[in-house]
Amino acid sequence: MAHLDLNEQERIDSIRYYWRIWGKYIITLVLVLVVGYIGSSLYQWYGKSHAEKAAVLYSAFTTAISEKNDQKVVATANQLIETLPGTEYAPMAALQAAKVAVDQKDYSSATKFLNWTKDNSKDKSMQSIASLRLATIYIDQGKFDKARELLKTKHDLAFDGLFYEARGDMYIAMGDTNKARDAYKEGLQKAANDPSTQQVIQMKLDIIGS
Repeated sequence: MAHLDLNEQERIDSIRYYWRIWGKYIITLVLVLVVGYIGSSLYQWYGKSHAEKAAVLYSAFTTAISEKNDQKVVATANQLIETLPGTEYAPMAALQAAKVAVDQKDYSSATKFLNWTKDNSKDKSMQSIASLRLATIYIDQGKFDKARELLKTKHDLAFDGLFYEARGDMYIAMGDTNKARDAYKEGLQKAANDPSTQQVIQMKLDIIGS
């Protein structure tokens, strides 16, 4: 028994020594894991909650579009980008609201929505669409420097043909037919996998004479 008691005492002393040396690190590790788990759970709940709220708002937004309630369309889009900017619904609404604003000739609101989408959307395609539509507004307004800057920015390669088409449109508006022709020809090549875009560009080339 004395032998067993001695062994037990040695194990106890060993545990005490180990705990004295490593105890604080173990406690810290456990706390980090617990806090991380709680943080992850809260983040998932937070994201789910925001996505659900955004879905409800976007449903109201699409209803306003179908009812042609332009005032509500703009107001709901603003609410989405101001309160739930990190959701996928916000840039979707902003793009559509920009079109409604253009139809109303409210170019200030349209520009705001498109700039926001270009700068905040996580989707490269949506960024590219926003840049193209914004460039079109600037071309119509004669703001060629701003349009040119947008049309030179990085974009989704699938939109190459459309970007060169827009450059051609810009040069036409500037009265530079030669540069427009070059841009359209480049657009034809870039839009090799997009027959509909090629058809439109070819029509423009035919009009100015290729």
